[in-house]
Amino acid sequence: MNSSPHLKSFLIALAVLTVFHAISSFAAYRIFTVRRDLPVDSSVTETTTPAERAAGESSFRMMTGRSETITPMPVTLYIMGGFIGLVIAAIVGAITYFRGG
Repeated sequence: MNSSPHLKSFLIALAVLTVFHAISSFAAYRIFTVRRDLPVDSSVTETTTPAERAAGESSFRMMTGRSETITPMPVTLYIMGGFIGLVIAAIVGAITYFRGG
C-alpha cells in the first residue's frame, strides 16, 4: 500500500509519545502524591473462632498502622487524559489506514 511509510512513522511517533507520557505520568504521580499516617486506635480486639476456643486457643488483633495516599485531581486527570488521547489517536490512525488514506 502507498501509506506504509506514513504508517510506520505514525506508529513510531505513537510509541514514543506513549513511552514519554508513561514516564512523565509516573514522575508526576511520585512527585505530587502525598502519603500521610493516620491516627490508629491501638485497642486489642479478640478474633477467636469457635474452633480455636474449643481447642483452648485464643487469637487477638491489634491495628499497628494506617496510612492514606492522596493524589491531586490534576495529576489524575493528566494521566487519564493523556492515555485517552493516545488511544483516540491510535483509533483515528487505524481508521485512516484501513480506509486507504
